[in-house]
Amino acid sequence: MAYNWEMEWADRFESFVGKKIAAAAAADIPGYITVESDTEGRTLSAIGNSWTTERFDGRFYESWPTDPALPAVNTVFVQSADGNTGSDTPMELGGGLTDKHLIYEGLSSVHADAIISGSTTIAGGDTVMAIWHPKLISLRIALGLPRYPAQVVATRTGDLDIESSLLYNVPYLRVFIITNDDGAEAVRPHTSTRPWIQVLSGGASSDLVGALRTLRADHGVTRVSSIGGRTLTTQLIDAGVVQDIYLTTSPIPGGEPNTPFYTGESKLNTRLVVKKAGQGDEAGVAFEHFVLS
Repeated sequence: MAYNWEMEWADRFESFVGKKIAAAAAADIPGYITVESDTEGRTLSAIGNSWTTERFDGRFYESWPTDPALPAVNTVFVQSADGNTGSDTPMELGGGLTDKHLIYEGLSSVHADAIISGSTTIAGGDTVMAIWHPKLISLRIALGLPRYPAQVVATRTGDLDIESSLLYNVPYLRVFIITNDDGAEAVRPHTSTRPWIQVLSGGASSDLVGALRTLRADHGVTRVSSIGGRTLTTQLIDAGVVQDIYLTTSPIPGGEPNTPFYTGESKLNTRLVVKKAGQGDEAGVAFEHFVLS
């Protein structure tokens, strides 16, 4: 039987989108104030509209691609006061609604052609990686980008809920699965009937950099936002492709112990671009934008 989008998924997608937009639009977003800024001499672009600029207390900065064969890549995380990022319920880490709606599902990916995640991070339930606040949707459209960025999922095993997850069953979403030959074989029975899903195999082992090169060269992806998890982020940082780190730190401890956003052995060489402080109910929250050298 041919795949039937109208019968199986249209109402589910419409309901999901409606709830996400409504939640973002209704959220009380206190915003940030700038406490430190060092953009002098940096190769950065600044984006925003009047709504985001008011709440972020200025334009949002992002790096230009430094390698013409690769997209620019950023990663975005919220961590507890004791540096943990692991949690079944990320809001419990204490980053607040400004982080969730203005940064995590907003400015960090509003200019991205694609959003990438590890398969574990988005497993379970309905997920579409996108922008949801109406003011940010307007900004994305003003930037000349399609409503939904490409959905990129990294997996070594190919163990994905393709038959039951919303992300894989919306024909007008571009979906890319980065994996190895074993993973590609595992997803083949499901992707063969979904032509909007493309599998990028690195051969015997996954090749993140090779996949990013393919996304840039063959699919016009010039900017990627990585939303986790820690394993994928560490691989991207160690591969030398991450340029911007957007990190929100809560004033409260919590989360799964010993779960920093970077788990590699290298000492990160970062420079601070801006530091912002939360306001009102979010006093004590800190947002920092670092560039990786």
